[in-house]
Amino acid sequence: MWNFLINTLSIAYVQLVILCFFIWYFLRHRRDPSMPVSRLGFIHLLILFVIFLYLLMSWASGIRPALAEAAVFGMFIINLILLYALILSRLERPYHEALTAYCRDPQNVANLDAIWSTGKRFYYLRHFRSSIISGESPTLFLHEIAAGRIRDDVQACLREHGLTNQFISLKGMISYLENRLAHEELLPQEFKELVRQELQEFQKHPWVEDQINEYLKMALETPEKIHNPDWSRQWAQTMAADQKK
Repeated sequence: MWNFLINTLSIAYVQLVILCFFIWYFLRHRRDPSMPVSRLGFIHLLILFVIFLYLLMSWASGIRPALAEAAVFGMFIINLILLYALILSRLERPYHEALTAYCRDPQNVANLDAIWSTGKRFYYLRHFRSSIISGESPTLFLHEIAAGRIRDDVQACLREHGLTNQFISLKGMISYLENRLAHEELLPQEFKELVRQELQEFQKHPWVEDQINEYLKMALETPEKIHNPDWSRQWAQTMAADQKK
């Protein structure tokens, strides 16, 4: 079976038919709003087609068998690149649909779960080659890339729908704490009420909210600008403790 498949793919005309299918697919979907990243533009397709046409003409010109096989192999590589782009586009579509569904109904947790599951599959495949040559653990590299890109995509989608709040903000943190507090069964009710009142008082002042939101935004987007004064205090305490020893 493998021999039959290899022999079939070694035929130049088979590679031409496969190329025509890919070109038809990407031309049909080149303006598809659900594939903003993975769709191939006309110029990209034109460049690949010109290279493929050159290889096809070289194969048909009666060159030596070894060069003819190399030309067919080049056609196969081009089709392989297009196959990768096609698979990527099929993974991006459900991710984009999940983003749209969440931005229309942010209260539905199932929509957010769908974003992370489909988004990880899409970004893992898209950056898989980069993870191999990243110099660190591919799993860790892909996780960090996917988390950052998905967070940015969600925030961009919310802004398109008129929601200008940050993806991670003080109000979001307070809501998370209040939700966890309400579901905590081991804490006494008096303590819950006290903590809830403290949380409400903490977020009342606009200046506090602005400063915390700015810090969270800086931590996510430009962490190199963060200077925590507490680090200097802890360092001084550590040095003082070492000197006493």
